[in-house]
Amino acid sequence: MEMNKKVLVVGGAGYIGGLTSDTLIRNGHDVTIYDNLLYENRYLKDIKFIHGDIRDYKKLTKVSEDFDVIVLMAALVGDPACSVDQELTEVINYKSIKKACESIPLDKHVVFMSTCSVYGAQDGILDESSETNPLSSYASTKLKSEKYVTKRGGTIFRLGTVFGLGDTYSRLRMDLVVNVLTMKALKYGKININGGEQWRPIISVIDIAEYITQACEKEYDGIYVLSKENVIIKQLGERVAKLIPNTEINYSKISFQDARNYKVDNSKSLSTFTYQPRITVEDEVGRMVKMFEESRIKDPEDLVYHNGGYLTELRKTKTF
Repeated sequence: MEMNKKVLVVGGAGYIGGLTSDTLIRNGHDVTIYDNLLYENRYLKDIKFIHGDIRDYKKLTKVSEDFDVIVLMAALVGDPACSVDQELTEVINYKSIKKACESIPLDKHVVFMSTCSVYGAQDGILDESSETNPLSSYASTKLKSEKYVTKRGGTIFRLGTVFGLGDTYSRLRMDLVVNVLTMKALKYGKININGGEQWRPIISVIDIAEYITQACEKEYDGIYVLSKENVIIKQLGERVAKLIPNTEINYSKISFQDARNYKVDNSKSLSTFTYQPRITVEDEVGRMVKMFEESRIKDPEDLVYHNGGYLTELRKTKTF
């Protein structure tokens, strides 16, 4: 049994953070959420909560003194969200992480969420030692932040494209490929695939939460690629369609605007962590179908479920 840890989850009110906090608590850890609630009006979970912004490094540094582990997942996430304000992306995703790494006491273990998007478009099977090729401000800011986490010491997770349902309270994301394909099939009875020959590594939010929990317990240093499998987008659409009766697939030769195309090798994480990714696309599509049938999500195209669209609208009325 691992010693219980006091864990501060920075950005813990979101899609990955919600399930991560539940998983940490289930494993006996003392969890506090630190979040500015950019996507939420209030925090509803019965977990200790501090309203704070990662840009307020003085407050974050002071708060962190009371914890063993700091999980840094606060960010503008995804290319569409980051394109809303690239200067702000630089501040939140890079400069704030740099400052946190320099300010948080060195006796605290840091767990940082990066992305496999740092690989961009490359041939072959890529691992932690492979060349990077970021194609967006999201990927480039994450890559720059990795260097400061590495310098101070900590766990860095390069996440594959995430899929599936989070916890009951946190906002679901409908701008992720498996989730998008599933909801299009459920709402319209058809899936449109442009190009579709791109490769992506994918992993469920459930599996990520388990890895983060173990990283908090073991305090491993280094970069770890997290992925369940590498998939071709076209084949992914076909898998989703098989699970939702009467789904039509429309193929187009028009190239998808996202140029990323890569496969990864997750051997290092498999050999280091005792947890192994177990959640399949089929598992989570089934759960999303049930949620849709129970009308727990009214309109999957509501901007609240899409990082880029939501921030674009929010920008019209609010400074963030």
